[in-house]
Amino acid sequence: MNVKSMKVHDDPRIMIFEIPDIIWGEIKSWVKESKRIKNHPLAELKAHENVGYLDFGTGEKNNSYQCSISPHLIDQSYWLPWVLRLCAEHWGVEKNNHHRRFKLRKWEGHFDGYDLWTNFSYKGDKNPQHNHAGWLSGVIYYQNHEHPTIFPNQNMGYEGKNKTMILFPSSVEHFVEEQTVNKERITIAFNISLSQ
Repeated sequence: MNVKSMKVHDDPRIMIFEIPDIIWGEIKSWVKESKRIKNHPLAELKAHENVGYLDFGTGEKNNSYQCSISPHLIDQSYWLPWVLRLCAEHWGVEKNNHHRRFKLRKWEGHFDGYDLWTNFSYKGDKNPQHNHAGWLSGVIYYQNHEHPTIFPNQNMGYEGKNKTMILFPSSVEHFVEEQTVNKERITIAFNISLSQ
């Protein structure tokens, strides 16, 4: 599949990809399912709790809601093989970094399923500076209103154009400033592991 990629900085480890239409259709179905979970009376039971969602010290929410995407949607997707092949193509540091060495982090037997979650943000929400677990991490920009993801150690930010995905090493610090517009912002974040 021919995929347009872009670099936003001199750091070659941070790359942006345009999401092909056919895969974008899958992502739309993930967001629809995530909204169904968010609007359920028991939504808090399925909240994906991490630093982007909740300040563990104060208990204050950073994003209005986060939930993992149902594993059956991922297992049936073409997004997963597309992303794992991109990882092998662009971050394969050795000749034996075949796509089978890259895996979406999984929580077997847990309601989170995969380490892949939808973020719902509104006016006043933010995402404090943090890094991720895994080897590579990514953000899919579904509905973003040019609210940038900032990478302070690289002295750069990415506006987050809708229908794009950014991939970067999981150790790279990043954050999103407080949202000032009264619009729904939807992103999807995920973590990829590299097996030995």
